[in-house]
Amino acid sequence: MYMKSNTLPPSFAAMRPRLVPYWLLWLALAGTTAAMVYSSFIVPVIPDLACLSTIGLDGLALVVTVVVMPRNFVVGFLTSLLPFVISWRVAAIHGSVPGMACATATFIIYLLLYADCMVHDWKAYGTGGWNEHLQWQTAILRIYFGFDMVGHFAEKLFAGISSFHHMEQVFVGFGFPPDGQAVIIGGLCELSVAIGVGMGFMTRLAGMGGALYYLIANHYGRHFGDGFTWNNPPVGGWEYPMLMIVAFASFSVAGAGKFSIDGWLVARGLMPGFLLPLCVSASPDHVRRDI
Repeated sequence: MYMKSNTLPPSFAAMRPRLVPYWLLWLALAGTTAAMVYSSFIVPVIPDLACLSTIGLDGLALVVTVVVMPRNFVVGFLTSLLPFVISWRVAAIHGSVPGMACATATFIIYLLLYADCMVHDWKAYGTGGWNEHLQWQTAILRIYFGFDMVGHFAEKLFAGISSFHHMEQVFVGFGFPPDGQAVIIGGLCELSVAIGVGMGFMTRLAGMGGALYYLIANHYGRHFGDGFTWNNPPVGGWEYPMLMIVAFASFSVAGAGKFSIDGWLVARGLMPGFLLPLCVSASPDHVRRDI
């Protein structure tokens, strides 16, 4: 069992922005939430349950950034970014121009906070040199590939009744019964991959799960029978599906690195020992030194 520690390694203490203030993100998220309210009730382009998704998820992101981010930047950043991106995607599905515009501006502030944190970490504890830079490069790719799943599960789980029924018909074309269960199961699998890979929680397990999910999904999508190039008719070749499979499988090799929920939990000694192999490939002591 990895014993709990009340102190973080020095390099982990540098995992926060130095120049970009948090209140910029607070204001941006508040504005984005207001834009979602406007698009839901004043000029109602976001329908039924999607209203609750956009407003509730942006509100959740705002609360996390205010309460959690100043104390634990990594945890606050990752756990607020996912609901924010889901809300952004739902707004885009329903064509909310105010919602998309405000969300785009908010996302730029997220990027600035990430870049500020990265540079601060390099300057304060950059003794790792090349390895330190590789960790941050991997984090960028991991977050992108993990949150790429938002574009798939948002329309299944968060975009409202009409979007859900549309996906039911899509799945009927794949040979599933028209009861919607396959839509819900697929959406929950994709959400799990976004949490596991994108946020870096149980990352090795999530990477294996994501690769397996894409392998199964693209069997039903019949991409492997349409050649290699991603835009081959009628449904596209296996170039893009294989890219996702390889990317997800790669994260099952070593885990997420220090900019992740796993990294924070391991550094604090909060990850149970029997779960460590599902998160990282090294012993706790080696991981703690790397962080």
